[in-house]
Amino acid sequence: MMIRKIRGTVKDYAWGNDDFIPSLIGGYTGKPQAELWFGTHPAGESFTYDGESLSSLIESDRTVLGESAYDRFAGKLPLLFKVLAIARPLSLQCHPTKAQAEDGWRREEGKRKNGEPVDYQDDNQKSEIIAALSPITALCGFRDTEVCTADLAALIPASYTSIIKPFAVDMKSLFLGLYGLSEADRTAVLDEFRDSLSHRSEDSWSGLFLTRKGIAEKCLQEYPGDIGALFPYLMNLVYLQIGEALYLEPDTLHAYVLGNGVELMDASDNVLRGGLTKKRIDLEELERIMSFDSVDVKKVQTTKTGSGRTTYEIPSRNYVLRRAGSGSYEVKGGRLSLALVTEGTARFSYKGEGLRLEKGECALIPASAAPYGLNIRGTVFFAEIPD
Repeated sequence: MMIRKIRGTVKDYAWGNDDFIPSLIGGYTGKPQAELWFGTHPAGESFTYDGESLSSLIESDRTVLGESAYDRFAGKLPLLFKVLAIARPLSLQCHPTKAQAEDGWRREEGKRKNGEPVDYQDDNQKSEIIAALSPITALCGFRDTEVCTADLAALIPASYTSIIKPFAVDMKSLFLGLYGLSEADRTAVLDEFRDSLSHRSEDSWSGLFLTRKGIAEKCLQEYPGDIGALFPYLMNLVYLQIGEALYLEPDTLHAYVLGNGVELMDASDNVLRGGLTKKRIDLEELERIMSFDSVDVKKVQTTKTGSGRTTYEIPSRNYVLRRAGSGSYEVKGGRLSLALVTEGTARFSYKGEGLRLEKGECALIPASAAPYGLNIRGTVFFAEIPD
């Protein structure tokens, strides 16, 4: 099979921005455009330009995934490739491991049949990597409990002493205690927090990024009664420059706050939310799957492949993210790739035939298209199945 263009699916979520995805692919729906999906997930299936679904194409031709990968993944694409355009803080959220997803999917079978709200959209795990296309501000994992409680005591001394301190013994107790506050206590905490921020000398911006204060102010503005507005002072603050990436294990609480990036993940839409959202929240299930350990967040390291492309070194067995800038490449291939042009143009050549991609266009490179030539004037990101 030859290299072919595929169409993505745009998601209009409230936290999206108005310009980034339209500038990438053209067109504007009149709503904030938050995500652009490439993959086979039923919530946002990709199609070839002649109308064939990507899932049908992969299932019907073993050479697309390759014989080994076809057997390993039962004829399914194990990854989901996205562009994220973030203008407002996303919800505090966490994703399940494979075992947790299978268990949750099984437990909710009756609810799905009855049309009741559910937590699990599929039975797959969901780890993810996000690489910055513009500076990105994010929250990822918990800080040390003592550091967090010291910050809260300084920010909201009255509320901390009278309301929070009794349950601030460890991060799990602190998390659950905050979300278990009565309406009156929650209001008192947030009122003092809002007043404290207004008098705080800390800037809201640090160069191209939001500070903890800046994030908290945006959270209070978007979700004025949500205790999640405190979480910028409970979680690690991460700044990604263009090209830098962050990898998230399934059990890690996180929230992307501002910026644009490419995101690659397991083929899943399982999201357990813990605040800063108007969508469904199931704190009991979130508690079941989430890690409350403090984490030392590190950006993803990169290496160069034999073809000269940059590889983001992550532990996933289902996907790998690569990047290539302007230049000429000879790619051995041998595995399925989705190639997305984020800047400029790219031309692929295979067995005497060529395919040109413009900014915002994505191509399916089947495992059988090996080796292939590539000439780039800009930047291309690749979502690939690992060896």
